[in-house]
Amino acid sequence: MRRSLGLWAALSVGLIVMSWSARAASSGESQQSQALFDFHSGFWVNLHHFLYAEASAQKGPHAAIPNEADAQILNSLSPQQLLVWNACVSYYADSMIQHDLLFEQDLRVIKDQLENAEASPDLADAKIPAALQAVLLKAAPIYRMVWWKHHDARNRQWIAQLRPLIGKYGESLKGSLVNIYGAPWPGHPVRVDAVAYANWAGAYTTIEPTRPTISTTDPDNQGTAALEILFHETSHGMIDNVRNAFATAEANLNARIPSRAFNSGTLWHAVLFYTAGDLVADRFTGYIPYADKKGLWVRAWPDPDRSLIEQDWKPHMNGAVDLSQAVTKLVEDLAIAPR
Repeated sequence: MRRSLGLWAALSVGLIVMSWSARAASSGESQQSQALFDFHSGFWVNLHHFLYAEASAQKGPHAAIPNEADAQILNSLSPQQLLVWNACVSYYADSMIQHDLLFEQDLRVIKDQLENAEASPDLADAKIPAALQAVLLKAAPIYRMVWWKHHDARNRQWIAQLRPLIGKYGESLKGSLVNIYGAPWPGHPVRVDAVAYANWAGAYTTIEPTRPTISTTDPDNQGTAALEILFHETSHGMIDNVRNAFATAEANLNARIPSRAFNSGTLWHAVLFYTAGDLVADRFTGYIPYADKKGLWVRAWPDPDRSLIEQDWKPHMNGAVDLSQAVTKLVEDLAIAPR
């Protein structure tokens, strides 16, 4: 699937494969659009995330509850199918959901391996634990029979809705991010895996290489918001200069005024949220960025962080101040802001 749309013959091994590049080329879309993203809807990585979501819904700390339609399908399984499926979910509940999909190296490797193996009928070449491979192979016939067609169709619909937005705004958003972060675009194209379920946040990105994984059923990832999520996630592969600037500014401030003991924490991520959201809002009148809509400025980075980011970081976005100066000013102002 990595290079082509695939053929319906792939159904013989139970896979429906989709490649943005091939579909874009056949539909006459611009070479520029093709260069930005390579979208995939892969069987194995979708199954993996679905089992993780099912197990999380039962007993995980961050429940990614499957939607009602998927729950109803579960009720349609035969007793024998249900026995097999529940055993597979139990494996994930006992062995997988204690580990974070993004922050733990083993699960990042598993995700990449399953993405790479999307055209494989048996995962023979996937470098994943043998027990996990056995569970996925056991669950595969049931998932393929009752869920996969629906999940794959949803993934393809989500990708199709993004195409015109990327075609119209993709290059300008890419150019803005490259200039703002002082970093190259992290792939030509960036691989994006569309899955019915991602992690508890609805999307996450692994890097080296940069690979966003985005839930196509999450209500916060629809319409114009999907464009923000897509470029937000891709920005994780471009953010090192910002993170380094925060670390330097924080160290300089604390060396100069030790009594402040300022820790910027994840403010680089707040800047990333602000940047992607603001760039999309600039292109769509009335658009409410994700962080504003979800109340992250109150829950994750309480005021005055947002107002200070707008005050100190926006001039850099507009090209008036360089990155280091903007971050230094932001750290200084945050350190003395009342809490």
